[in-house]
Amino acid sequence: MKTVLKAGAALLLGTATIAAPTIATAQDNPSMVNSVKDKRGYDALDAAQKAEYDSWAEEYQTSYLGWPANYQTEFWTYPVDYRTSYWGWPADYRTAYWSWPSDYRTSYWTWPSNYQSYYWDLTDEQQAAWWALTPEQRGKILAMTPEQQLAAWDSINAQITASQEPETVMASSTTVEPAPAARTGEYPICGGDIQDSCIQPREAGKNYGNVPLDYWPGKPASEM
Repeated sequence: MKTVLKAGAALLLGTATIAAPTIATAQDNPSMVNSVKDKRGYDALDAAQKAEYDSWAEEYQTSYLGWPANYQTEFWTYPVDYRTSYWGWPADYRTAYWSWPSDYRTSYWTWPSNYQSYYWDLTDEQQAAWWALTPEQRGKILAMTPEQQLAAWDSINAQITASQEPETVMASSTTVEPAPAARTGEYPICGGDIQDSCIQPREAGKNYGNVPLDYWPGKPASEM
């Protein structure tokens, strides 16, 4: 049964390729605190943002102030329900989120909620492969039974592994190509063992061989 499922799943990935997430240097880490930066980060907020910030748990405030300025700016572009969802994640989810490229972070919020939940249940290897799939391929996986999903991921990971293996270039054996045969109406150039039914090199335009004489070297036969 699993063999049949794998055969069907092998068609799923197609030509998708993986773009590995970029690892960011700043993460959701409560230990990253800088008093000068903290004050500037807070003072940069407007009144509504300060009110929301003040409502967060101290752990979240410390995490926020440890982010680079561009992460803080991006965070406030999210709708309030996105920000609320973010703080509801475990710390390792939040750290992983900021390790993604910005287009991955934008894409994540466009997924249906069941896609988002499913993603966090995947293994690290499956999560990396998930980004290579098209929305249609992701939908097909979500529509499968758990057993079919396992078979599909086995097939997807096998295809990705195969695509990442370096190609082995085999050296071809040296072969001696025979001289091309003379075309119809032409003769080979005289030389070596070829002395009959051939053309003299200089007559063939070559710069070697006997030089044809432009005069008769002896008496005409009629005078002999």
